[in-house]
Amino acid sequence: MTTLTIAKADWANHAGLLSEIRHRVFVEEQNVPEALELDEFDSDASHWIARIEDKVIATARMLDNGVIGRMAVLKPYRGKGVGTALINAIIKEAKARSYPAVELGAQTHAIAFYETVGFRIKGPRFIDAGIAHQHMHLQLTSDPPPGFSIDSALRANPAQGVLELCKNGRWELRIFSHSLEPLLFSSENFIRCIYEFAHRHQESKVFLMICEERPLRETHHPLVELSRQYRHILQLRTLSIDYTVNADDFFIVSDEDHLITYPHQSEIDQMLRSDDEATARKYRMKFDQLWRHTKDPSSLKPFY
Repeated sequence: MTTLTIAKADWANHAGLLSEIRHRVFVEEQNVPEALELDEFDSDASHWIARIEDKVIATARMLDNGVIGRMAVLKPYRGKGVGTALINAIIKEAKARSYPAVELGAQTHAIAFYETVGFRIKGPRFIDAGIAHQHMHLQLTSDPPPGFSIDSALRANPAQGVLELCKNGRWELRIFSHSLEPLLFSSENFIRCIYEFAHRHQESKVFLMICEERPLRETHHPLVELSRQYRHILQLRTLSIDYTVNADDFFIVSDEDHLITYPHQSEIDQMLRSDDEATARKYRMKFDQLWRHTKDPSSLKPFY
């Protein structure tokens, strides 16, 4: 393969080239409706073009919030390093802009490719334009976001940190997880803590929001049984798949403004802590917004 070059582009001057590559890959190959392939974000996004000599062979874009998308490489040039060079150019730009992280929705067949350049799975899979996707995340800085801190003791023993947070709550606990991760939510001490919390006050409430029911069904999770017995106090619901893409991280937040977050069920050791009132309030509001799009865990009915 001759010389590959990656260059910035803008929609005003390169819309024809960009849309042609994307049309061939997404519309012609993958049957994505053209009305979904083009959107209102193109005009403001940053775009890149990959060329071999004068031939345009690939493109991608990044929005101002660090979301990468519309990455398309023409079929004859796949598996030859074009995609890697393209995504690395975008990551370099994101670092120059001091973005703390970049994110993307990868088609599931491309997950392994994005993992090779440092992206990690974050959250459940989702469907976009009829194609299965996986939300992925690449952290660019080691500094925690505003309002959060890195707690080495929490990361060394996340289960104990979650237990202490729940013990310190007064009236309400909100827990959003992929599937009530056993390391955090199934120990005897944690179940006893939730039982005691639920009986602490007449108005006590524990809200359990999950994304995936299957692991709970397969393991007979003790928190599911506890929720079955005290369902008026411990409310267990499943988030609609259409809204899991809006779930950037999992978290536990109490009414005492204590908050713990983690990016993915396999990255519990990346937990962050916050005791900031405004941050905790934002996460409670986020939980309540997602809660509106939950349903009863239908596949757990034999156990629930």
